[in-house]
Amino acid sequence: MVRFPKSLTPLLMVALMALLLAVLSACASPQSTFDPKSDAADSVLTIYILVTVVASVVGFAVLAAMVWLIIKFRAKPGVPARQIHGNNRLEASWTIAPILVLLIIGIPTMFWIAGTAEEPAADVLEVEAVGHQWWFEFTYPGMGPDGGDLITANELVIPVGRDIRVTLHSDDVLHSFWVPQLVGKTDMIPGRTNVLETFNVYEPGLYYGQCAEFCGSAHALMRFRVNAKTSANFSAWASAHNSGPTAPEPGTAAARGALGFATCSGCHAISGTAAQGRIGPDLSLFGERSTLAAGVLDNTDANLKAWIADVRSFKPIPEGARFMPAFNNDTVTTLDDGQIADIAAYLNSLTAK
Repeated sequence: MVRFPKSLTPLLMVALMALLLAVLSACASPQSTFDPKSDAADSVLTIYILVTVVASVVGFAVLAAMVWLIIKFRAKPGVPARQIHGNNRLEASWTIAPILVLLIIGIPTMFWIAGTAEEPAADVLEVEAVGHQWWFEFTYPGMGPDGGDLITANELVIPVGRDIRVTLHSDDVLHSFWVPQLVGKTDMIPGRTNVLETFNVYEPGLYYGQCAEFCGSAHALMRFRVNAKTSANFSAWASAHNSGPTAPEPGTAAARGALGFATCSGCHAISGTAAQGRIGPDLSLFGERSTLAAGVLDNTDANLKAWIADVRSFKPIPEGARFMPAFNNDTVTTLDDGQIADIAAYLNSLTAK
């Protein structure tokens, strides 16, 4: 075993901490608050930086004062210890200094909080988000067929360069809506309506969100994506969603799957078809989604078949009428492999015309 001299141990610890910080600073994350892509996230980062800088200055000042006091008032031969009873300048300093620190942090924070309540632009896009165990539902009021609602699930599609205001609800327990690169988190509370801070996304892309409040056994697997599109592409997406999918060619696996989907239509909806169930996620334009299972799995053919066969092989979902049953596992064979493959083919065929 290698043994370091005791005198080198503190230096070694400092060096290891510096190396750890360097490694962590090089890590990239799709949910980093330090890579803002909207005006709201920019404001959050500004407050982060302000608090970090002020806290660093205070921390350095306190440590420097401690070092100075330790050196100046260390034990010295022939110098007796004595008790110091107060110092008016020092007492005034440590009273005024915290007040100044609070003002430096507090005033910009209050302006930021007030800014979150500002009225959005006239062309704001209104969206209603509902948290379920364990998935997200998104409703666009007035954007559906004949002025009705456009409803989708687990992928929030929005245009860039336009104010977005999301109204938050919960269908069951406490959830929390958070997209770190776009907007701060806000709770979704049963029986109460919360409104997310209005945000405006800078550039198209996929942004990762998740539930940030423990909400049951599958909480960690309750995710979603925000798909930011150009204004033209967003309009095309809404139009395709409302017009419904192209009918599959007769005799194909997708056509057989459309018939087999009757098993699922009591719980799921597909715009433009007879399937209008409201218990589970809306599956309109499912073939264009990048993920399935509330953002847990990539939307591949293999993953989709496995998910249809037995959701509990991926998520710890309880049994019950509110939750999707298993259709094919060691104990249940409601659908055989061929029927599952046909339904998967049908769902993947649900793309824009």
